Amino acid sequence: MFVTQKRLVITCVVCVGFAGLAAKAKEEGIHAVKSSVENFRDSPNGKRLGTLLENVEIERISQDGKWVRFRIEGWIWGPSLEGFEIEEEADENVEQAPKMPLQDNLPRVKRLINESYGLFYGIGLDADLERLVVRFRVRDLERKALERRQMAVQMGVLEIFEDKVELATVRVETNRPDGSGEVGVDIAETDVAHIRQFAGGEVESWREHSRISSDGGKTWNN
Repeated sequence: MFVTQKRLVITCVVCVGFAGLAAKAKEEGIHAVKSSVENFRDSPNGKRLGTLLENVEIERISQDGKWVRFRIEGWIWGPSLEGFEIEEEADENVEQAPKMPLQDNLPRVKRLINESYGLFYGIGLDADLERLVVRFRVRDLERKALERRQMAVQMGVLEIFEDKVELATVRVETNRPDGSGEVGVDIAETDVAHIRQFAGGEVESWREHSRISSDGGKTWNN
């Protein structure tokens, strides 16, 4: 979030039960403001940029001691912004720029990860290798549970992109299943044909047809 010189006051209030919020915070890194009004700053103990009201949800990006760096998404009335201009409708006769499948489908991928599997970190495409890479953070899982999530995410993103991008493999990168380590330590990479064949079944069959690494790609299971 970038704010220049003027105070930004976010006044949206989200009514969510505290039990549900606690579960979301644990699984997804989502937190809700519990004070009636809380300041947010440009850095720990830094300049105050504005305020957040009670129950506003934020997404944790990182943490420094008792300070949490966060991301929040919302809408603001355009005419209240300096330099705002209404976008003109595109001329149907003008050739449109080609769509970017990753950017266009990013909200769907992020929702897929955050609602069921962990905290979304990013997605990328190596066009030369036709390899899609999805990154997310997990915490407090058994190894087999992590592999089930890797398998399910492969299937989920393949369903999103298979008609939009040429893909040969889908690679999933996470941290260790116990929540430690950097995202990218645990890797599962599977050919698209094998994802279609095995990702909906037993994790053992999927594992036999996937390349698995627990040390950032230094060694592989096969």
